Amino acid sequence: MADYGVLLVGHGTRRTAGQQQLRQVFAEFGKRVEPCPSALGFLELAEPDIATAVRQLADRGVRTVVTVPVLLFSAGHAQRDIPEAVRDACLATGLAVGPQTPALESSSAILQLSATRFRQAICRRTRDLVSADRKDEVVVCSQECTGDFCPQVGLAMIGRGSRSAQATQDMLQFAASRMKLTPVAWNGVGFIHAQSPSVPEVLDQLQASECPLLVVQPHLLFEGELVDELRGEVARRQAQDASRTWRITGTLGVDERLSETLAQMARSVLPNQASFAR
Repeated sequence: MADYGVLLVGHGTRRTAGQQQLRQVFAEFGKRVEPCPSALGFLELAEPDIATAVRQLADRGVRTVVTVPVLLFSAGHAQRDIPEAVRDACLATGLAVGPQTPALESSSAILQLSATRFRQAICRRTRDLVSADRKDEVVVCSQECTGDFCPQVGLAMIGRGSRSAQATQDMLQFAASRMKLTPVAWNGVGFIHAQSPSVPEVLDQLQASECPLLVVQPHLLFEGELVDELRGEVARRQAQDASRTWRITGTLGVDERLSETLAQMARSVLPNQASFAR
C-alpha cells in the first residue's frame, strides 16, 4: 500500500470560504485514509491545481494515484476533465494512474446530510414574524422534525445543472429520495444551468404554492458564487412577498459524514483495507 497515494479533487471556487471548507474536509479525509499518503487538488479556480497535488504525492514516494472526486454527480468533470488532468499530471511525473472513485450521487450519508441542512434552516423555530407592520404570526415547525408530513412548508431543491441527461436524472432521483426524509406540502427541483425548470421558474412555482414557509435548498457542496446568487434571489423575493417567510438552507459543507463517505470510497479501491486508520 505504500506505493499508493490518494488524490482528493474538488471543482474549485473563487470564494475563499468555499476553498476553506474543502480544505477542512480534506484534513479529516487525510486522517481517515492513513497511512496512505493523500493530497488535495482543485480542478480550476483555486490552488493547488491537480498537477501540483500529484507532484506532492510523487515527492512522498507514491507510484500509483487513486483519484477521489468531490462531486455530487458524474458528468463532464468526473468523466473527462478530472481523468484527463490526472493522466497528464501522472505522465509528467512518471506515476501510474490508478482507479477513480464514483461521484457521491444518492449515498445514504449525503441524503442524511441534506436533510440535516433543511432541518437546521427551519426546525426548532416556534414562530416567525410575517411582517414588521403586522401583529399576526405564522407557526413554523414548532418542534424538531421527526419525518412527519409538514403542511406549512414548500421546498425547492436547486441543482447545479448539467448537459448530461444521466446527471440530470440522478439529481431528480436524489431529490425524490431526499423528499422522503422531510415530507413537505409542495416540492420541486430547479437547475442553475443547462436544464429546466430554471431557478426563476421553480421559485415562481414555489411562490405560487399556498405554503406560508418557502424554503430554497441549494444542493451544492460548498460556498461559492452560485450560492451567493441564490441568496440574493431569495432576499429579493422576500422583500417583494412580505406575507410569507422565505428561507435558504446552507450547503452540504463541512461534516464528518462527508469526510467519511469520501474516505470509504478511497479505501474501497485501495489494497490492505484492514490496515487503514478509522
